[in-house]
Amino acid sequence: MKQGIVVLTLLNFLLLIPGVTLPIYSVVITTQVEAVIIPDPVAVTVYEQTRSILGTISELWNSDDYLVSFLILLFSIIVPMTKGSMLLISVYTATDRIRQWLIWLVDLIGKWSMADVFVVAVFLAFLATRDQAQVNSFSVPVLFQQIDVAMETHLTSTLGSGFYFFLAYCLFSVFWTQVLKHQQRR
Repeated sequence: MKQGIVVLTLLNFLLLIPGVTLPIYSVVITTQVEAVIIPDPVAVTVYEQTRSILGTISELWNSDDYLVSFLILLFSIIVPMTKGSMLLISVYTATDRIRQWLIWLVDLIGKWSMADVFVVAVFLAFLATRDQAQVNSFSVPVLFQQIDVAMETHLTSTLGSGFYFFLAYCLFSVFWTQVLKHQQRR
């Protein structure tokens, strides 16, 4: 039984690691310009960004957003690692009282963990920015005439594999904690 608990707890870590290191989202903004004097429309990528959770933490820290950076670090990495470590310790602890206390503490931390909120926030941000387009038309004076210009900007976002690993970690973590809690009650 102990080996099964260790294996499943390590599986939880194996979901967390790619969840925080692989890209969770990508955003690309392209602009296409069309004008009478340009025979073919010109498309230019004006912004492109792909981020993992660790990359986001680092970028926020470097831009002096220390509180947000720390909160993401705390709830996406420190809390999950602490929970998993406490579960592993509970397997090898000598007394039932300490084991029960550790599982109770993991359950309590899980209730205050923001990991699930983080996953939902990323997903909502993805939905809010997915495939938006904006069209602008204007005239530009060139010499003695007006040239009509049409500009179309597309914002496209995609979820990366890190998002799915982190989501799997969150779901498995909640499930696994409940299994251990239920097993403890027996």
